[in-house]
Amino acid sequence: MRISILIVILLALVHTVGATVKNGILAGTVLDDATRQPLIGANVVIEGTTTGAATDTDGQFVINNLQPGSYNIGVYYLGYKTVLKNNVVIKPAATTLIRITMQPQVLESEAVQVTAGYFTEPREAVVSARSMDFEEVRRSPGAALDIQRVMQSLPSVVSGSDQNNEIIIRGGNPGENLFILDGMEIPNPNHFGEFGTGGGPVNLINTLMVRDVDFYAGAFPARYGDKASSVMDIHLREGSREQFKATLDLGMAGAGALLEGPLDNGKGSYLVSARRSYLDLIVNSIGLVAVPQYYNMQAKVTWDLTPAHTLSFNAIYGRDNIKIEGEGTGGYNRGAENVTSVGGQYAAGIHLRSTLSPRLWGLTTLSLSHAEADIDVYELPSHRSKLTYFDQEEHRDLKSRWTYAPAKEWEVHFGASLKQVGFSSDYYREAATIDIYDVAGGHPDSVIGVARAYDELRYNRSMTGLRSALFAGLSYTLFNRFTLLAGVRYNYFDKNKKSTLSPRLGLRWRLLPGISLNAAYGRHFQNPHLRSFVENEQNSRLKPYYNDQYILGLEYLARDDIKMTLEAYHKTYSEIPVYKRLTTADPLDRYDDLMVNIGKGRAKGVEFFFQKKLTDRFSSIVSYAFSHSENNDPRDGSWYPGNYDYSHVLTLIGGYKIRFFKQEWFQKARESWWYNAFAFILPFSDETEFSIKYRYLGGRPYTEKVYHPEYKRWLVDETLALNQTRLPSYSRLDLRLDRRYFFDDWNMVTYLDMSNVLNHKNIWEYQYNYDGTKEEVLQFQPLLIGGINIEF
Repeated sequence: MRISILIVILLALVHTVGATVKNGILAGTVLDDATRQPLIGANVVIEGTTTGAATDTDGQFVINNLQPGSYNIGVYYLGYKTVLKNNVVIKPAATTLIRITMQPQVLESEAVQVTAGYFTEPREAVVSARSMDFEEVRRSPGAALDIQRVMQSLPSVVSGSDQNNEIIIRGGNPGENLFILDGMEIPNPNHFGEFGTGGGPVNLINTLMVRDVDFYAGAFPARYGDKASSVMDIHLREGSREQFKATLDLGMAGAGALLEGPLDNGKGSYLVSARRSYLDLIVNSIGLVAVPQYYNMQAKVTWDLTPAHTLSFNAIYGRDNIKIEGEGTGGYNRGAENVTSVGGQYAAGIHLRSTLSPRLWGLTTLSLSHAEADIDVYELPSHRSKLTYFDQEEHRDLKSRWTYAPAKEWEVHFGASLKQVGFSSDYYREAATIDIYDVAGGHPDSVIGVARAYDELRYNRSMTGLRSALFAGLSYTLFNRFTLLAGVRYNYFDKNKKSTLSPRLGLRWRLLPGISLNAAYGRHFQNPHLRSFVENEQNSRLKPYYNDQYILGLEYLARDDIKMTLEAYHKTYSEIPVYKRLTTADPLDRYDDLMVNIGKGRAKGVEFFFQKKLTDRFSSIVSYAFSHSENNDPRDGSWYPGNYDYSHVLTLIGGYKIRFFKQEWFQKARESWWYNAFAFILPFSDETEFSIKYRYLGGRPYTEKVYHPEYKRWLVDETLALNQTRLPSYSRLDLRLDRRYFFDDWNMVTYLDMSNVLNHKNIWEYQYNYDGTKEEVLQFQPLLIGGINIEF
């Protein structure tokens, strides 16, 4: 409540500021997309106007005296594809810095200009790849400024529960996405994330520091490895090299501040942020059973050593804890037990970007990451521990990747990596029995025997290993109509003494202007999570599992701001590690976490994606996927629907933006007393955007359990096929209102984000209780999230 009052007071105070608004500046650099060399004489234009500037000998440009607001930018340079950038925000009395990278075009006539419109794509992929900039992430309804939740709008992505931002791709499983943050690998960038997965309720990464995100949903380049499904490559922006800036923000991820500014007269810059949670104020609305507490810090420092070498440092740190007591009626799910959880993680890296010549450039990264979790599951009122573990995971990574371009049509990519990994676990599980109760004799609470006894399990184990990789790739463009991508990756892990070879292949055929036919193949290996190697000493023999992906797609750029894609894929999994206890019909088997490489999976589907960029008032996304995924039942070899086989996934997003600051009546209203007094409750501002999102998923399959009163247990019937029952379908409507206000020399953004407006009851799973009852575990109920960013 105190924070809510603070927001109201703050909003009321800021609107007493005078109506005078200073103009802003647009500045930046235009670079070759590959070499990062400056392009001299490129024309940068405010679309729809005659205002613009040309780049100087350093590739830099400045456009002065721009009225605050959002604009579309065009960049034109002979011999390069035209770049269009939408929704570039100019702020009062501030310099907006942008970096434009342009790709060479191979043409028979240099007078012809080629454009990808307002859409940018990762250079080393021809299928299943998307790029998003900061404004697209910030404005996404229902995502609460969480990068992973934004990606769940793509057709190839299915989600876990609303309470978790896990990314699951095309018949895959949690933990199969590779996270890259400015060159550093981060196992799981989330608070309260579990080892071996990639999701959690709240992301550590401060979205306000993000420049753009490249996302690959299949057949990704050979420089990425040891993940089976996808890659999220997040690029952070640099701090301002012109002036000191500060941002205060309050939202679902917490309350915090961001500071940035120049170093050594603009030769470098810094960007630092810190946030702390306040989720205890909305705990009832989001279905949590306790009050989570967390905080995080993040920093980036960049320094130009020479014109050819740039050094940067990145660091991120987070801590979290939660205590759950007295919830539920004694079921098997973790949410129904008494649990304390304390965890934390950090990652830091140094990156050197070097351009040795216009034809040879590369990036070398040295990084360290560490994560830990301390869990205690106990009984009340005795506080006797039933299960405890303290797990730690650490990675030390050195990698270098280089590109050699002997000609405009050719690029050769190559590199290597060396990673030392370690995992330790101090684990305890109490001895337990499955008792037999006298149900037949009419005494259901009397124990008459023991069906199964399990010994106490206690160990303190650790492991270390060395992973090495070599990779190479080739990109060749012929007549600007055909693009061939080929690559191969070699991996070796000394813990299990296994080596793998992963081929990649892609082809793009530009049939007509704006229309391309694309095809790709990739084999992707992933080692079992490090925890597997300490759970059971025999697991050291586990092999990496892999999948083969075949993708065929059609791409149509209908207009500079409208693009459509249609893709079909087929994916097969082999040698997936599964617990041996799941290979027998006996539901009471344990085998003490022994795993075997006998799992199989397969998936196929068709995906459609339509997007209209925000270049005027309207923006929209239509995303639909029809798919079918299956896993092989190790008990009898039959196939059953995968855990995330939703069959149908539909996402609709629409946005409408009004630039009131351009209208004369609004300029007069800004000078009135009533506007300054009530602006924070009015639906209009200098810029106002309404957006809506609807998401539908078919029913998720699950295996219905059978209650055995003689054991007081719910068990899977060994005679039944798995995942033959489906939950009700998922349906959710989200609304969002964004308002941007311009003042004398600062600006403010406020937003309201309402999730599940129609209060549809979306069931994630069932909680099975000892007394034979089961309860629905619901996802988000109607949830209103508000936030504010003040930039000065």
